[in-house]
Amino acid sequence: VATALMLGLADAAIGRGCRSWTLEVRVSSTGAQELYRRFGFAPAGVRTRYYENTEDASVMWCHDIQGAEYARLLDAIRTETSS
Repeated sequence: VATALMLGLADAAIGRGCRSWTLEVRVSSTGAQELYRRFGFAPAGVRTRYYENTEDASVMWCHDIQGAEYARLLDAIRTETSS
């Protein structure tokens, strides 16, 4: 389900002409971080005590989402999830 949601968000961002996208994720949420890395996100910083003023958030960015390389990445993810 998470992969399908991310694919939909990627398509929407690309369709709106975005060149990059970003998100915050709990530093303890390793499963979510793995999913985001699969979509090309890389850690870019930390927001200290971001969640409930107790847990840090990892700030992640994904750049160049309008390019052919990113389109190939999304196609590969679609192929993997449809098998």
